[in-house]
Amino acid sequence: MKKVPFLFELSGEHPKLPLAEALACLEAETGSHDVELTGPGFLIAEMRMEDLGAVSSRLALSHRVGRFLGDCSLEKLDDFLRTLEAPHGSISVRVKRFQGNGIPELTKDIEKRVGSALGKGRKVDLKSAEIQVRVLLSDRLLFYLEDVRIDKEQFEGRHVRSRPFFSPISLHPRYARALVNLTRVKRGQTLLDPFCGTGGILLEAAAMGVRVLGSDISKEMIEGCRENMDHFGIHWDRLEVADIGAVTDVFGHVDAIATDPPYGRSATTRKEPVGDLHDRAKASIAESLRPGTFAGVVFPRPCRASRDLELDSEFSQRVHRSLTRHYCLFKRL
Repeated sequence: MKKVPFLFELSGEHPKLPLAEALACLEAETGSHDVELTGPGFLIAEMRMEDLGAVSSRLALSHRVGRFLGDCSLEKLDDFLRTLEAPHGSISVRVKRFQGNGIPELTKDIEKRVGSALGKGRKVDLKSAEIQVRVLLSDRLLFYLEDVRIDKEQFEGRHVRSRPFFSPISLHPRYARALVNLTRVKRGQTLLDPFCGTGGILLEAAAMGVRVLGSDISKEMIEGCRENMDHFGIHWDRLEVADIGAVTDVFGHVDAIATDPPYGRSATTRKEPVGDLHDRAKASIAESLRPGTFAGVVFPRPCRASRDLELDSEFSQRVHRSLTRHYCLFKRL
């Protein structure tokens, strides 16, 4: 099957995570793909058309995905438009600035010029067009056909405030989903969260068709996690009360781990020093993972590799003055 170039319109809410998530989804869901170009707010990659649905359905930190039509500088826009072709059908044109590139008046001018060039001989329909042409104003003008718009409402629907059992310290569902995606876990494989808490990470993994296992030292958390999974009608495989040091004995070896351990709150660490808890966690994660697989772990301090866990990548996110989350991706050696 021939590969097609697609543009991923990335969100600007983090400087590196959206691109890393998109690349991880491509790796997890395609047998073969080629990265053509990356830049501010976009990724262009070739993949089979039949892989579009599987890849795009996983994404949390992208806005849209669509067939790439080409790019040009602002100065070469008119020359480019003379060669630009779009499929037959009614059409709409939308121009979006990435993080304020350009000015609003420029956006309107580009929209008008592109619409005039592509609208000849066809109906222009801004509400229900058959063909959605998007122009991303980044470090260049990037043209693509919108094939998929990422449904951000699904994540709000699983937000902590929508769960019957919740903790205010949970990751936002979009970032829980991104953490799962970073592990490259495939549908049907098994992912473990050994500090599952209220189940936010497991909800996102299971919603993508991943088999989920969860444990927590707190019985209350496990009961609440079950309640949340049942509330959203999402299947879980096993949820057990267990200390982090026992997870391999309880669950055996798994294909991926994604977890957000406690950061030192005595009620959740059982007064164990947080540094000791995190060291034990890394040892158990290494023991539980199969060689060559990944763990995504959130720590409140910079990531550190260990004897059996190679640090693949790290992404920091400032939450407030006293907390910066570090999303650490480890590969089991």
